[in-house]
Amino acid sequence: MRRTTIWPILALLLLLGSGAGGRVRAADPFTVRGYYVTVTRTPTFGLDAWKKTIDAARADGANLVVLWTAGGFKSKKFPATWGHNKDHENIRKDFVRDLIDYAHKNEIRVLLGFTPFGYDGVNRMSLEHPDWAATGADGKPIKPFGIHSWGRNLCPAQEDVQRFMLEYVREMYLDFYPNADGLLIESSDYAVCHCKRCGAKFFENEFRFVTAVSEMAWKKNANATVVVYPHYFTGAEAPGLGVRGARREFDPRWTVFYTPHSARPDTDLTKKAKGAIWSDDSPALRTPTEIRDAARHARRSGCTGWVPSFEAFTYTPTEPEDGQQYLVGRRQQPLGFGWLKPEQIPYDELPARVNRVAYREYARNPDLSDTDFRTTLGKDLFGAAATPEAVEDALALQRVFVTGRTWWQAAPVASPDRVRAMKTAGQLSAARRTEYWQALDRLREIEQRYRGKEPFSGLYRPAKWAVGEWAGDTRKLLDP
Repeated sequence: MRRTTIWPILALLLLLGSGAGGRVRAADPFTVRGYYVTVTRTPTFGLDAWKKTIDAARADGANLVVLWTAGGFKSKKFPATWGHNKDHENIRKDFVRDLIDYAHKNEIRVLLGFTPFGYDGVNRMSLEHPDWAATGADGKPIKPFGIHSWGRNLCPAQEDVQRFMLEYVREMYLDFYPNADGLLIESSDYAVCHCKRCGAKFFENEFRFVTAVSEMAWKKNANATVVVYPHYFTGAEAPGLGVRGARREFDPRWTVFYTPHSARPDTDLTKKAKGAIWSDDSPALRTPTEIRDAARHARRSGCTGWVPSFEAFTYTPTEPEDGQQYLVGRRQQPLGFGWLKPEQIPYDELPARVNRVAYREYARNPDLSDTDFRTTLGKDLFGAAATPEAVEDALALQRVFVTGRTWWQAAPVASPDRVRAMKTAGQLSAARRTEYWQALDRLREIEQRYRGKEPFSGLYRPAKWAVGEWAGDTRKLLDP
């Protein structure tokens, strides 16, 4: 064959072949794909566990991962930011730079995540500097809040606070992890400052930092990806915060970030941006159907990227997070998978693999039919042993482990302790008891069907564990 004929064929084969393992192809709707994960809230995961997480992301077609790092590195300038995380593997032996190098070898770019003036590490500065704390809508100092890292969010109108915030991120990005590809500047979704200098001007004050840290990143690397929220540019009300955004000039070097709960898509802003990323919680907390719907929403919104959260926590709460006292002092189970050891990632377990396949396939084709998805899912989970019944059981198992789950609490059927707390609080209705009994019966059915069948061990093990959690007198929790 002539060279002029061979090269087009080879190019076509390469294009088709790049879809293997879910890699981004030229015809895919999202040019940026990957996951949002939190290093800081997984103190038990070392470098090996995180490398396996990168492997999973790459297999799912990721070309970008957001590593939420604030509060999870051993800052020399601000030790208060990691005081809650002294037992963290990355505090004991800093490995994130090596992890970023590993991601690069797998063709995955890495962004470092943090929240200006709030959340992990940053909010703990209020313990050393109470005067830095933000003011609540009632005119009093804001109440403490956190996820693992508890403290008060800070007031961006204060020069000392602005200086701290910039120095902290400079240290993280320039001194600790200069090999990162950029930053996710995630504006707070839980509180703003209502002091006299903030209030309606809160996002104006926060924007001062956003521009300063962006310029710092671009000075280091002109091609750095800097991801920002729309609050500084649209003037729209920030959902749940009681204040409107600012209307500042948008730099086209920014990538904009949208979420369903705190940052609604804006068509005009998307057109100006270097890129637009949609992020939601579907892989972590929902079902394949909801993952499909998220993909379709991201495409409708004109987003060029889809980077949902797949966060798995392994820290030990010191406060009643999610309002639950029973959680205090108990190590979090990643994705509610209590059969895992603290150092084991959850992403290779069957309930998580179901959602990984859903993310990979719907990211490539949001219009994929349910029949085609089930066929692909069966091959991915069980290979040649796949049957329609096994696929249906896998979807049923995943549904049990995600139904009712929150960021902090395992699904009720996977947590007798949670059900006990519900019963004590008078929240265990007859309808819920019936629902939980039916789910347990379904798990027993799966356990019995796949006992001793190696191709289906991924189904058997979680079902066996969950059924075992309800052995003996524990099952009486579900009695009327």
